[in-house]
Amino acid sequence: MPDQDKKLKSTEKATDKKPHGICMRDYSDLKRLQSLLNVQSSNQQLPGIHFESGQTSVTRAWQNVKSNEQKPHGQWQESTEAVELEKFSVTYKNERNFSKHPKHKLFQEVFTALVKNRLTCREWVNQAPSIHFLRVLICLRLLIRDPCYQEMLHSLGGIENLAQYMETVANGYLDYGEEQHYVDKLVNMTYIFQKLAAVKDQREWVIASGAHKTLVNLLSARDSNVLLGTLLALTSLAESPECREKISELIIVENLLVILHEYDLLSKRLTAELLRLLCAESQVKEQVKMYEGVPVLLSLLHSDHIKLLWSIVWILVQVCEDPETSAEIRIWGGIKQLLHILQGERNLVSDRSSVGTLSSANAAGRIQHIHLSDDLSPDEMQENTFSLQAACCAAITELALNETNAYQVVQANGIYTIAKLILPNKERNTEKANLLQCYAFRALRFLFSTERNRHIFKRLFPTDLFEIFIDIGHYVRDISAYEELVSKLNLLKEDELKQIAESIESMNQSKAPTKHIGNYAILEHLGSGAFGSVYKVRKHNGQNLLAMKEVNLHNPAFGKDKKDRDSSVKNIVSELTIIKEQLYHPNVVRYYRTFLENDRLYIVMELIEGVPLGEHFHSLKQKQQQFTEERIWHIFIQLCLALRYLHKQKRIVHRDLTPNNVMLGDKDKVTIS
Repeated sequence: MPDQDKKLKSTEKATDKKPHGICMRDYSDLKRLQSLLNVQSSNQQLPGIHFESGQTSVTRAWQNVKSNEQKPHGQWQESTEAVELEKFSVTYKNERNFSKHPKHKLFQEVFTALVKNRLTCREWVNQAPSIHFLRVLICLRLLIRDPCYQEMLHSLGGIENLAQYMETVANGYLDYGEEQHYVDKLVNMTYIFQKLAAVKDQREWVIASGAHKTLVNLLSARDSNVLLGTLLALTSLAESPECREKISELIIVENLLVILHEYDLLSKRLTAELLRLLCAESQVKEQVKMYEGVPVLLSLLHSDHIKLLWSIVWILVQVCEDPETSAEIRIWGGIKQLLHILQGERNLVSDRSSVGTLSSANAAGRIQHIHLSDDLSPDEMQENTFSLQAACCAAITELALNETNAYQVVQANGIYTIAKLILPNKERNTEKANLLQCYAFRALRFLFSTERNRHIFKRLFPTDLFEIFIDIGHYVRDISAYEELVSKLNLLKEDELKQIAESIESMNQSKAPTKHIGNYAILEHLGSGAFGSVYKVRKHNGQNLLAMKEVNLHNPAFGKDKKDRDSSVKNIVSELTIIKEQLYHPNVVRYYRTFLENDRLYIVMELIEGVPLGEHFHSLKQKQQQFTEERIWHIFIQLCLALRYLHKQKRIVHRDLTPNNVMLGDKDKVTIS
């Protein structure tokens, strides 16, 4: 065509001077490709996937491709342009700085022609063979690695066209199967969008093109390379709050949970990181709750990969802001799993991979050769471990806002486990170690805010440190509020630190019991009252934890002399025997055994997982919260049912019903003790 010939000649004149330091062959190849690309319509014989939206055009394109696959090989001769495109992709596969290359003007003109005369030319796209368009995408992918070309793609209007084409190809892929040409195109396109989204100011271009909607749809992709490319692009987008908000408007969590439950380690890692970013949005947290994501998330706490664990724990930190989800995490065993990670007894692994390196490897087909469990240096491994432990402390902190959760942390030896993390260690990375100390102190301070735990801390710190600890205040989330405490601790003398370490060690519930009463090992002192003390105990050779009340029979309330005391004890034992045999009600504590030893009466009963109602009143006041009317009715009705059972059916009067004798358990289950 005359006009096209004129354009070719004028372009050749503009770049006919060969730059210094370039071999003639490379220069000629680039000139030839530039000339071919400046022809604005394709004369290829092969049918392409039509650049139209809608189900009909996709179906027609799919049928064209399938029918042409059956033709003899002779009819599939590749054009000169296709050959030159492939040659370009092979020659420059390792080049990244095209804008600083001696041939930078030629590269710029090739890129401009690829976008204007191929990518954004609907006539060409509709006629081009699938393999030909794939080669165009590969060349664009290589050039787009240079940031200057990313801006050029935007200014030439290429992003919108690429987004539309990705939508069409994605629909064909998801509806009709994993044909390789679909897979290859989607891998290249997701890479281009990841590169664009890696730059903060460019993410709005991707969102404006609507590409994020197609990327979310591709989370159901079965091909691992398509899925990885999709996850990497969405993760880069989700770094910006505005993009997160747009992504969270879509139904995304269901597919993410499927990947976390069923796919390989790398897919799980990237998915967990994407979900961690998205959980900043309330809509995403609601989706996690709606699709029952807590069991899936907790199952991944058994992993040995630090980066996966870190992302999962920070997801839990965010979702447990919802009271129901917080309780669900406890019910599924999440508190014990977090404490187990903090104990540091597991052999964990990690690696140096990043979104950028993984994206490049995936697009180039090298993802299988990436080492996902590199041997990191001891310092790198230590830093990663500190970050994971800090995340676990943050999760415990949020969970401790629920009194029943806080109680379980204490019962699971959590104060001892967390307190060990505050001790300074000169061999540790100072900045990361200090931050971990702050997170550990915050978790301890939240646990201290629950009134029944406060007696434990009185023997933990020296007086001046304890005063700073108290002065921080209840339920203060700001991590900087704990920096003074860490600084003060780290300046203490060696003998003072040793004393704190010994105090912490004395709180270890896992150490062998130092005292036995009857057939029971004393594990922990739970509290004291007017008539004696209450302990947490375990029967010899048993597994279940029980509560045992120790009553001092020399208390004047039992009588002035031995005869009166013996009579009182006989009546109490008789009453307890009747209670033990007759009382079976879900809202009344179970009594198992009474026995006498050394002028003391011991009553073995059910250990109630919960907090006294009186303490709960006080805790709500400190958190500036109130009982809802629904909660009040729920608790009141249970109290009435328990008292009706005692009074009407068993003819028993409690005689000491106070808020501290009413225990609140999971889901506000009431137990009268």
